[in-house]
Amino acid sequence: MTEAASVRPWPVASWIGVLNAYSPVGEPTEARLRTLRRNHVVSEGVQEAVHEAGGRLGGKVSLFCELNIDAAVLSRRGDSTSADLYRNASTALERHLRKLLTEHRVRPAELARPSEPRSRAAWHVLHTFSDAVTDARTDLPPVPDEDVVPGVLAAQVGKWVRFVTGEGSSHYDLPWDMVRAAGLSIGDPAVFCRELLPNSNVILRLRAGLRLEPSNLLCASDEVTNPLERRARQPVDPATRAALLETLAADEPLIKRITG
Repeated sequence: MTEAASVRPWPVASWIGVLNAYSPVGEPTEARLRTLRRNHVVSEGVQEAVHEAGGRLGGKVSLFCELNIDAAVLSRRGDSTSADLYRNASTALERHLRKLLTEHRVRPAELARPSEPRSRAAWHVLHTFSDAVTDARTDLPPVPDEDVVPGVLAAQVGKWVRFVTGEGSSHYDLPWDMVRAAGLSIGDPAVFCRELLPNSNVILRLRAGLRLEPSNLLCASDEVTNPLERRARQPVDPATRAALLETLAADEPLIKRITG
């Protein structure tokens, strides 16, 4: 890995993210999630009960290996063979995740929201699990007609947020509502997914990204729990910086239309 950080998909997904991948226009409900589990479309996930003050049960947190998103997409397309491969890989990886959480005494809730502070142990679990997911993906068939672009939400330009690709060679101006719906903000690493449908329409998904940090940051001796602090310590990729400065030179944003 080069000194400049690279970006991978956030290794865990919410149940809403999984449902939206399966049915982009449907309302995500827990009843629909139970149906997908019962029909073996997605894995069981990792659950944690959340308790409010006084010990009362306040709901639960459900995390899924991010490969479930691919399983949901493939199942929606009718490719049950490939979907099963992704679901089975997710099930095995979630067993690994439970062991990591227990070993490092990290609660699942610490991994759920990318923008929230978390312990150093939780960051370690995220990076270790991300490595395992990446390794597992090499043994899986690629999802056809889908383009996954890592990058950074670099700046706000009017009502748009400029997403600069990891190589810094191009950018996309995304609606602010899309960024906000993903729980992201300016400066966050992200992954932009473009799925081409048979009718030539395109489904766009924006997901959180996990920045793979230079070794000097991973080995830092102090406790850094806040993503904003970690972001401030990140060296900026020269290619990304050059692309951002070039695109911001114009007075009006050039909206790059996506056709597939």
